[in-house]
Amino acid sequence: MANDEPIYKFERLKSLLKSMGYRIDKAIGYKPLKIEDVDINDIRKNIKFTDKGIFLIDEEDNQERQIFLYKRNYRLTKYGKPSFHIRECQTIQDFINSGTLKSEYRRANTDPVSVKDMDNNMQEVEIRNLPLCKYCMNMALGEYSANMTSADFVEILKRADDSYEEAQNKDIEVDIFGYTKDWTKISLAYRELHEYTCEKCGLHITNPFDQLFMQTHHKNGNKVDNRQSNLQCLCIRCHANIDARHKANFARGGNRITLEDFNTKYPQ
Repeated sequence: MANDEPIYKFERLKSLLKSMGYRIDKAIGYKPLKIEDVDINDIRKNIKFTDKGIFLIDEEDNQERQIFLYKRNYRLTKYGKPSFHIRECQTIQDFINSGTLKSEYRRANTDPVSVKDMDNNMQEVEIRNLPLCKYCMNMALGEYSANMTSADFVEILKRADDSYEEAQNKDIEVDIFGYTKDWTKISLAYRELHEYTCEKCGLHITNPFDQLFMQTHHKNGNKVDNRQSNLQCLCIRCHANIDARHKANFARGGNRITLEDFNTKYPQ
């Protein structure tokens, strides 16, 4: 055992989940909630805004469950999908202050959601993968990917308690960087599956000596969540610019040198 890599049972995972705002000490488990219109009374009584997210006080068990808000009525043909909100951003503040929130927003913690399509006689339409509000993303300070959708966020909610409970009931061995011990094989297999093509910018690298510039990214930030739906093949430039945390990580040390080499070989 003395020569083995350091093993941490779940402390790094615990820290990650805490940093994302989940109360893992209580591990109440994910519970899908019925999508409901939000009025100003909900805001004052049952919905809580914190610097870690928006929470509904569930009247059935008096637990706080993380939710998101989105516009109930939207012109889907003209504007596409409405954004979803995970913070008390400027947009949400404006509606709260104006007192018009009653007729504008719905709350949810599931995907898909339903929207009244203003371009189709107010028909209820089921849609998936709402885009994240840019103001909310900035307030989250790099906790989430800029490309995160409502479906991705729901997966994070589902995994938050489950991952921690699983880590306690089943030893999840990770290295000193928080990756699972088989991550090297998983990452390589995923990049090979995508033929070393960046899923964001489309760059395809054929030179085997340069394929190290393609990397595998965890979309929800959870390094033990190696499901294929949570992975993304990215060139190092796209990976470095995915959010504020990655920008900071790639601005120093060996990561910075590798990124500079990449930009020299593959300029934009």
